[in-house]
Amino acid sequence: MKDHTVDDLLKFKNIENVIINNSGAEIAALVSDSYKEYKNKNYKKYIYIYDPNLNLKNRIEGYGLKSINYSHDGRLLYVEDNLINIIDGSNKFTVKFDGKIDEAKWLKDNILFSAALNNNEKEDDAYFFEESDLLNELYLLDFKNGIKKITSGISIFEFDNYNDNIYALTSDCPQESCWYKSKLSKIALDGSIKEIYDPKFRQIGKLRAYKNKIAFLESIMSDRGVISGDVILIDNNNIKNLTENSGNTYSHIEFYSDDIYVLENHMAEFRIKNLSSNKIIWCGSGIVYPVVSPQFSMHENKFVFSHSNENEIAEVILLNNGLKKSNINGELKDLKPYKNELIQWKSVDNKEIYGFFRSQNPGDPLVVYIHGGPTSFSYPAFIDRTTMYLGSGFSVFLPNYRGSIGRGRQYAESNLGDLGGKDFDDVIMGIKYLYENKIIKTDRIYITGGSYGGYISALAIMKIDIFKASVSLYGISDWVSFHGVSNLSNWDRIHMDENPYNFNKYDKFSAIRMEHDVKTPVLLMHGIEDPYVPVGQYYEFYRFLKENNKNVRLLVYPREGHGFTEKEHMIQQYKETIDFFNKYK
Repeated sequence: MKDHTVDDLLKFKNIENVIINNSGAEIAALVSDSYKEYKNKNYKKYIYIYDPNLNLKNRIEGYGLKSINYSHDGRLLYVEDNLINIIDGSNKFTVKFDGKIDEAKWLKDNILFSAALNNNEKEDDAYFFEESDLLNELYLLDFKNGIKKITSGISIFEFDNYNDNIYALTSDCPQESCWYKSKLSKIALDGSIKEIYDPKFRQIGKLRAYKNKIAFLESIMSDRGVISGDVILIDNNNIKNLTENSGNTYSHIEFYSDDIYVLENHMAEFRIKNLSSNKIIWCGSGIVYPVVSPQFSMHENKFVFSHSNENEIAEVILLNNGLKKSNINGELKDLKPYKNELIQWKSVDNKEIYGFFRSQNPGDPLVVYIHGGPTSFSYPAFIDRTTMYLGSGFSVFLPNYRGSIGRGRQYAESNLGDLGGKDFDDVIMGIKYLYENKIIKTDRIYITGGSYGGYISALAIMKIDIFKASVSLYGISDWVSFHGVSNLSNWDRIHMDENPYNFNKYDKFSAIRMEHDVKTPVLLMHGIEDPYVPVGQYYEFYRFLKENNKNVRLLVYPREGHGFTEKEHMIQQYKETIDFFNKYK
């Protein structure tokens, strides 16, 4: 068995969605490569189609594949860029739309889909900022009468339907930032819209419709598509939080008959549970995929999902009086598994924090990996972007500081208004716990992370000197300038719980505005085309450190947005990071 390398990570296939049809006779899995090819804006993706015993029947390949869905009679629907595709046995039908399709679902024998029409303006024309962005609207594909536009003047971020009952997450503006202020609406086929729920400062997602009921997840959330929280049910206008004050996080909902099934996460122990009876159907530690929004699909007593833990690589799992697995990642099964330990410690205010420690030797140098979000979490998988460090001779500490998921909504919201405050203290106290309990036996400690993890790893060099080096990826250095240039301006208002132009918290928690004699060498990396955390955040931080004669380097990647996705860029990121850590001992 061999240690993990970047080449192994590049071979790994991400299982993004698994669904079973209404008769239980067919299973479809949407799978993605771990990297993008040079200058290709889309990942190469695959749809694996299985029989009820998980034997592979067919595989579809393409770029821009998404939104798999089964009809009541077993026809498979999927989207590829601007194409709606239907597979009916051995026949395939395709309908072209003049625009960008976001999501598609069956409505009886027709198809509902959300999409933005193509913008006919030339790319090099002048335009008014935020005034020419296109709404993502709802359409009906009627196979007898063609395509009909349903909504007008409102943007659709997510939708679900049960027969003619259509529910959608809506906003009157189309920008990404508007998602943070979106509301739940009921939409009729004639285009009339009725707002039925306003989550106020929280966000909602994973809409699931059944008869006259709608269920969804609600919490403070960091990114559209990164969905978790409490389970909220609206039944004939009665609103109820079904998991109020739970110490667990919920990431998926399915109605089956009149019961509600959920995916529950407690410190990376996942459970498929019948919430109506509290019966646990399946339980397993590790991660259920996709990482950002774990899910499952079911028919009667059959459940399908994708799962990995420290010993088992991600595969499609069929649970039906026993357990069967796919072989999507079979070529990586002989890699070395790295042991994992759940760690719990008390922070500065006595709050209990949790995380994971992975190591081959307690004397190995330690990489502290800070996850993004902040309302996300780190987890023990067989292979991911942290096991590369284990394969290179490091131990890895994965703190799930306050603001993370896995311990309920209250825990996930407990750094609201205090970004970079006690959540940073949680990380430092976790390192102290490892050291004092002799779980680690080294003073070679490093820190890295991306997005919010990039912010914390940049903040670290301005607040403390315990790290031998920091590698900070596409993070925030100045909250005020971030608010002005990011496409997520509502996000920081909510998470900071303050008007940015009061400057108080925005200045207090900005790394670039702190007074500290920096001693930690820092490597900054950023994508030039990042719309969420624009590259100017690290231009500013680099200039600030450089002009104060600090040890800083900045590596910028062309064509990259919020994260590094091209194959050669991913290889370079790991090489530069590990070389930088090994340089400072």
